Amino acid sequence: MSESTPLVVSVEDNPADVHLIEEGVATVAGDIQLRVYNNGQRAVEQLTGDGGISTESIKLVLLDLNIPGKSGLKILQLLREDPRYDTVPIVIVSSSENPEDIRRVYEESANAYLTKPTDPDEFIQAIAAAARFWIPAFITTPTHD
Repeated sequence: MSESTPLVVSVEDNPADVHLIEEGVATVAGDIQLRVYNNGQRAVEQLTGDGGISTESIKLVLLDLNIPGKSGLKILQLLREDPRYDTVPIVIVSSSENPEDIRRVYEESANAYLTKPTDPDEFIQAIAAAARFWIPAFITTPTHD
């Protein structure tokens, strides 16, 4: 992956949801890479540590709330404390519809909250829409002459 290739990071432990996220990102035009972490502690180490990935290539973080190793809310807090993530959109992708969960993530400066659709096609479309919305500058669309 080159430094100029936009990177979407997903912190998700459910293999079925990971597959749908992969499909959603793949439907977006342009050269976008996806990196998935299925453990919260590992995600934090890679995303905030010196030996991790370059934050300059990260254009979107998709974050599940219920993740082993470290909660999604804690990961959100840690990323928002790191100035390298000041301009990186963080979208919570969770099956929870609990208004308290939604309120708390917005208090911690999440950019959006997406409730996971139960229909796989709707899930894929929702991820694709989030990627198109949050990283449009990196998506190339075909031009017609």
